[in-house]
Amino acid sequence: PFLSMNEVGIPEVAARELTVPVLINSFNIDKMKEWIKRGTAPRTPDGKYLAVVLSKEGIAQMYLIPSDGRGYPKRITYSESIDTEPTFSPDGQSIYFTSDRGGNAQIYRIPVNGGDATRLTYGSTYCVSPRLSPDGRKMVYIERDQGSFHVMQMDLGTNTSQIMTDTDLDESPTFAPNGQYILYATRIHERGELAIVSSDGRSRQSLATTKGDVYEPVWGPFE
Repeated sequence: PFLSMNEVGIPEVAARELTVPVLINSFNIDKMKEWIKRGTAPRTPDGKYLAVVLSKEGIAQMYLIPSDGRGYPKRITYSESIDTEPTFSPDGQSIYFTSDRGGNAQIYRIPVNGGDATRLTYGSTYCVSPRLSPDGRKMVYIERDQGSFHVMQMDLGTNTSQIMTDTDLDESPTFAPNGQYILYATRIHERGELAIVSSDGRSRQSLATTKGDVYEPVWGPFE
């Protein structure tokens, strides 16, 4: 059952920036509706719940919230570390997220109803921003390697990863709805650029923008 607001306390909403939450003063239904409208909070495939990061007593943890605004947050993670950047598996059975519970930022998987979390990344001391392919077989994420930040792709069947980009300041990778391409933001010549790489890693391209910097791109649905 969902916890009542009295049991949960009055949580604070954590807005994600890498792995350090920026705290907003209070949780409210209007804020949740804005998440839904802007698509800034991940939803279960059936659209019934949002995965959000709330802070109670200074600890950022993951909760499920009904997307219709009825009911109260249900806590999913119980750790003494920062658990953030939740994203659902395509079948809705698991949540992938970033946590520093092992001493540094790594990616974990947990059942959608809570339980034991499984660590997935080991190749670096900093792995963040997981996103799943539409078939749930692969995961893209950002890995730091000697000061550079690259898009990585993991085969979840074999737990093997490969580097996908030759740029150094990548962020926010996400699969195309058909799973054939990965969109991400990067910095080229001191400017935030939109870039794309094929899921087999053979084709890379920078997508020109007329002005401004690009941050946190996402795909729209194919019509």
